[in-house]
Amino acid sequence: CTGLTSLPDGMTVGGSLELEGCTGLTSLPDGMTVGGSLDLRGCTGLTSLPDGLTVGGSLDLRGCTGLKGKAVCNCGDKQRTIHAYINGNGRRVVSLGCFVGTEKECIVAIREKYGDTTEAAEYIGKVKLAFSM
Repeated sequence: CTGLTSLPDGMTVGGSLELEGCTGLTSLPDGMTVGGSLDLRGCTGLTSLPDGLTVGGSLDLRGCTGLKGKAVCNCGDKQRTIHAYINGNGRRVVSLGCFVGTEKECIVAIREKYGDTTEAAEYIGKVKLAFSM
């Protein structure tokens, strides 16, 4: 997808969509819906995610270094980028690797993995920031 610079308005994909490495893609259409997972790894030209983005599975933003605004970068030991979005069930969630969950579910998962550590507190702070945007 090296020549891909845009996607059609109102785009809906029933399954998963892999756009890994589409460096020329700078934005996604408002209201975009992906029934499965959305892989945007390495989309360095992407500067924001659209209003009304709905993703039924996970949202992979690794290497999306141009994202600003609602994205929170360098989270956890894997240095993930997280962004709150609406999933296929209408719930506001974030993807953390293969984990997808609400703010409360994320905090529980982080505490289970990191325990009562400074790293856990920093990660939880970033999750709360992502949900507040």
